[in-house]
Amino acid sequence: MDSQRIIACALMTIAMTLVGSGVAASKIIAVGMHPFLAVPLRFLISTPILWGLVFLTSTPRPQLLAKEYVIVMIQAAAGSAGYSILMILALTLTTSANASVIHGLLPVLAALVATLALKERLGAKLWIAVGAVTAGALLVNVASAKGFGLDLKLLAGNLLVVLAVSGEALFAILSKRISKPLAPLYLAALMSSISLLLTLPLAAGLVAFSTVAAAPAALLATVYISIFPTVIGFWLWYSGAARASGGEAGVFMAVLPVAALALSFLLLGETITPIHILGTALVVLGIAVSVSGARTVKKQAAEGAHV
Repeated sequence: MDSQRIIACALMTIAMTLVGSGVAASKIIAVGMHPFLAVPLRFLISTPILWGLVFLTSTPRPQLLAKEYVIVMIQAAAGSAGYSILMILALTLTTSANASVIHGLLPVLAALVATLALKERLGAKLWIAVGAVTAGALLVNVASAKGFGLDLKLLAGNLLVVLAVSGEALFAILSKRISKPLAPLYLAALMSSISLLLTLPLAAGLVAFSTVAAAPAALLATVYISIFPTVIGFWLWYSGAARASGGEAGVFMAVLPVAALALSFLLLGETITPIHILGTALVVLGIAVSVSGARTVKKQAAEGAHV
């Protein structure tokens, strides 16, 4: 393996570990701060940092058509602001360990939707990948079982995680609708800015009609997510992906659920069951199979890494 590939592997591994740590940080936020306050604060911190990087690096900022700005707004609403709010709400109901496994649906879900949108035939590898990640995600609901029933609170939280991840998958799909290729850093700055504008009214309404409180740990976790997964994780991911093929980059997305699960145990002290481990293994298998398939799937899996 040459030095460039080693560097690429290291950068993408660190990036996905940082993004995975965002799941554990979101759990800390969920127990100490309202999402309508935490999410605008996150983007209030990340937006000036990202724009500063855009100008420092002289990143191209092409003019978009009006309809393309609408697409970018939908991307921000679903894959950035919506994802962040839904994930925190989900983690008030479910565990970080469950969310970690379910989060692995993202690259395969993005690949599946992209294939269907392009009206391509589903290949055997994509069917296997979908089956594997679905089985892995379903297993965490088995882990939530109490006797012969289900813990409805955990189940509701798990479903909210699926909705959050679906928003990220939609972000990846809508990128295909923009005629001009946008530099990842510029797109991230746009996403953060629009997400801030979309969520500020939520914060204003919360402050106006209720008593706002935030635990110090939740504030620190919000600052952490704003800088490390959102900015540094993004930077490392695309720096590594630029040195690798789409298929190789897609494989490293499997680091996210593994890292998130490990950090749920190490940082939060959550119980990791054999079912969580099996579910994660199935998710990782599904991601690996999906990015070893058709060129469209490889490319979509890599582009699904919106952090």
